[in-house]
Amino acid sequence: MNLAFSERPYSGATYRPRPEIYLDSDGKTLIVATPWGARDGARKVIDRMNDYLALAREDVEATSPFEKVSCLSLSANRLRIATLLANESLYREENKTEYRSGVELFAGILEEDEFVWLQVGNPQILLGRQNRKPLPLGSQIDLSFDFSEGDHLLPGLPSQMLGLDSSINLTLNSFRARAGDRLALVSHSHLPDSVFSLESAKLSVDQLARLISSSSPNHAFWVGVLQLGQAEEKA
Repeated sequence: MNLAFSERPYSGATYRPRPEIYLDSDGKTLIVATPWGARDGARKVIDRMNDYLALAREDVEATSPFEKVSCLSLSANRLRIATLLANESLYREENKTEYRSGVELFAGILEEDEFVWLQVGNPQILLGRQNRKPLPLGSQIDLSFDFSEGDHLLPGLPSQMLGLDSSINLTLNSFRARAGDRLALVSHSHLPDSVFSLESAKLSVDQLARLISSSSPNHAFWVGVLQLGQAEEKA
């Protein structure tokens, strides 16, 4: 299955940084790194992850300071270790003495029929599958949601980021991918109910942007949609 990705930022009246995006069609890898603070932190995370992923593809016995986890697949272990190395590098080079840059992260790898994804902070992750409503895979509670009162939503503020500590709390999981599956990635503190009623075919950047902007027009957000291959047409 091939990968296709589209994305769009929405500025609103508040601030949310636009992510750095890396898509490797041959390696079937997507990395979305959202910088808070110095923007070059996101590029450093992507570069450090790619260095390890490229090495691990060439040498299955490639070593690292982090051990493999027996309950995870080969791809999941590679993605986890790449993220841990990126976190260590960002912490050591940018934030050990004072905070300069934190990075929210989504990363995914498609290996045969397994799609492995990893998340630290936003974006929120929804799986769209043919004849199904969107399924939340990764819902994050950020500080904006945590400290907002009533209907008033505070400007976006992350609670989980790479680089702020020598260790990192990450979310890692996988699913059996089908041709036509779509992953909607949304950097927003609270998604409107209307998003969860969309048909898979309408889970697009344009449709998501319209629904979210009409629900909270003053809040900046970012939307991306990753398509895994093409759905089979019924005769």
